Amino acid sequence: MGKKILIGAIAALTISSALGATEFNLKENMFKLNNYMMLMQAGFIEGDKAKSLKAAEALGEESQKLLGNEAMMHNLLPKDKAHKARIATTSAHLISDNVDIIKSSMDNVRRETAQNAYLDIQRACMRCHNLVRDW
Repeated sequence: MGKKILIGAIAALTISSALGATEFNLKENMFKLNNYMMLMQAGFIEGDKAKSLKAAEALGEESQKLLGNEAMMHNLLPKDKAHKARIATTSAHLISDNVDIIKSSMDNVRRETAQNAYLDIQRACMRCHNLVRDW
């Protein structure tokens, strides 16, 4: 009997973990995106191209997953903000475009271009936050 309960508990935990992995928590995912931004900035400041590039690529992928789906964003935002989901989708496109610029500009000659693309990503984030949060 004890083994059946243990097996059932493990199965329930496994299923809930699998379901949780496909769900998005807006706040937690925003913290993750912010972490990639901080890592990218640190890479630029430290002169560590690999660190900046890795963070930029991760930011591009994660922002598309979270922000690139307007219907999902509509469901994640509070009801009084759900109509602003398209702003997040637009921001995801801006982030993706600037990640592409960073990836193609990581040589020493165009370092400033990559850094300006980072700042453009930061502006896209702030624009979305300001518009969606009505700040």
